[in-house]
Amino acid sequence: MKIISIGDLVTDFYYKDGKLMGVNGGMTSHNIIANITKLGLKTAVYGACGNDMAGHVAIKSLKDIGVNVDKIKIIDNLDTRCFHVSYQIINDQLQFVSKKRCPICNMKKWYDESKIETKEIIKQINEDDVLVFDNLNIKNQFIIDNCNNRKMLDLGQYFELEDYTDNDIVKKIKNKFDLINLNERVEKYLKNRFSLKSLEDIYKLLLPKMIIVTRGKKGSDFVFDCNKVNKKLINPSIEVDPTGAGDAFFSVFISEYIKNNYSIDYDFIDSSFDKATKLTKKVVKKFGARGHIQNLYKIKKVKDICTCSDFAISLRKQIKRCNININNLETRIINAINSSAYDKLLNLSWQNLNNTIFVGTGGSFAGAKFSSKLINYLYGINTIALYPRDLYYRNNSNIDSVFLFTYSGTTNDLLVSTSLIDNKNKYIITKGKLQNIKSKTGVSKNNIISYRTSTNKQAERGFLSFEGALAPASLFLKLYFEKTVKNNVEEFIKNSINYWKTYFNKYFKANKKMLTEFLKEGNYFNVFTGDFTESAGSDFESKIIESGIYNCLIHEKKNFSHGRFINYEHLSHKKNIYFKQKTTSLYEKKLLEYLEKDQNIIIESRYDGILCEYDLLIASQYFIYYISNFLNIDISKPTYSEEAMKIYFYKGQL
Repeated sequence: MKIISIGDLVTDFYYKDGKLMGVNGGMTSHNIIANITKLGLKTAVYGACGNDMAGHVAIKSLKDIGVNVDKIKIIDNLDTRCFHVSYQIINDQLQFVSKKRCPICNMKKWYDESKIETKEIIKQINEDDVLVFDNLNIKNQFIIDNCNNRKMLDLGQYFELEDYTDNDIVKKIKNKFDLINLNERVEKYLKNRFSLKSLEDIYKLLLPKMIIVTRGKKGSDFVFDCNKVNKKLINPSIEVDPTGAGDAFFSVFISEYIKNNYSIDYDFIDSSFDKATKLTKKVVKKFGARGHIQNLYKIKKVKDICTCSDFAISLRKQIKRCNININNLETRIINAINSSAYDKLLNLSWQNLNNTIFVGTGGSFAGAKFSSKLINYLYGINTIALYPRDLYYRNNSNIDSVFLFTYSGTTNDLLVSTSLIDNKNKYIITKGKLQNIKSKTGVSKNNIISYRTSTNKQAERGFLSFEGALAPASLFLKLYFEKTVKNNVEEFIKNSINYWKTYFNKYFKANKKMLTEFLKEGNYFNVFTGDFTESAGSDFESKIIESGIYNCLIHEKKNFSHGRFINYEHLSHKKNIYFKQKTTSLYEKKLLEYLEKDQNIIIESRYDGILCEYDLLIASQYFIYYISNFLNIDISKPTYSEEAMKIYFYKGQL
């Protein structure tokens, strides 16, 4: 099921005080679809445009935010429809004018009869698709009358109704739409046209599931099952630009209606209105109908004529957070291991501990996993790495210490999961501010092991944390070097970073054809791990899942032999990522022989044991980074819905 907007594409030009600010895609139904996409639903546009720059911008504006544009027909020798929105501040009040003619050269690029191919579109619509329209022109009406899908109508103009009889208008709309959104102009027109007294009368005339009238800062009216509901707007936002607010408002009701299994009641209206007004408050603070979703595209002249006639997009180089984070990684790690955090770690009475739990979540779990293994190796202590919720649901009465790995130092899940454990037995491994963590957690300064320094204050930004996984692991690695290897740990870390940076740079250049197939969006990866490769496997799986472009199945290498191969053999596309030590066990030789007929990326350390565990954790960071570069995306900035953020920001019992 997908939500489909149908109609010709439009490119909007935005001007302020006579100066062109930029362009973006437009048209009410497509703006609605753009918003619904950001609300987390699958969307598409079935339409048409010219094979010109305006058409390419209209398509790009949709594609860039995740709308499926495969069914848009590009027509040669056709000027894409262009709309011009001009803003001016007069007496401290924003005034804007929308028209089809360029305010600079007065040229009009607009055609009246729609260019969509109705019969072709109807063939491509699935029976569970939901259709969105913003007008009732002849071609749209043909689609409306000839498919049984659920349909939504945003009717913001009435001029096209004036050429029809009363009976024709009713026939066009009655019983054909689940939700109808009107503005006050169209409401007034329908009341006058049909001599109606109220919005309830319009509802009885047209019989949708629900009718909505948006009244700007005054709020909105709703009618369903002949019941009228008035919702007032509380604390309206100061408007920078009101264009697009109605589109965004209706998009929330469509989205919530679908998520509510196409059911409408008072609770639905209350909940959806709250969400819709929150979104529209964001919309009116930005220029452009989609300004809250994406910035305007900057354009420039290519000839000595008006920019609206011919232009090129001025592409700003996008700075990827992923690049920034990986480029600063070595410096941040070296700063971390030379901080006072290491001295605190070194002076802990490890030999007096018996049962220790290492806790982390997200990217920090890899650091917890590595540190758990290392402490067990060095001291023989019974250690285990857990997620916070796993810790929360177990008996911890015989646990003598808990190490919390949290980049911020105040991750709610970790604090809740350890609320019954005495603070004197808690240690926090973090980059957060010591005083801030102490005041929020109650843990003493002596137990807060922060690698934040005067020269290493800045935290990584983005969903994927490289430093959050490696810096804590590096502190414990230094402990390992102090106790066993006796070599220079800085040299080892720098050597490992340089090795994997060089390795993956060469690998991705030499295997472009294979990687193009391997790294197709939506692929499933089988990740093989175990022995001294678990930290890397865990980190890689976490980052790949958080990037939103792939799914992973984690296989412990020997556990794979206990029936997991059955599922594997039924997969149509077998993409395997195999982490391994330098030494290959007899079982691994058999497993690798079994896998060799399929597509494999084998990431092999030059070390065994604990050094392998750390070395491959570095490899994981650079593997992720080079995947990001290969796909030309910033996987530190994935797309996600507002609904998802409710669980992301959840604070409370686990």
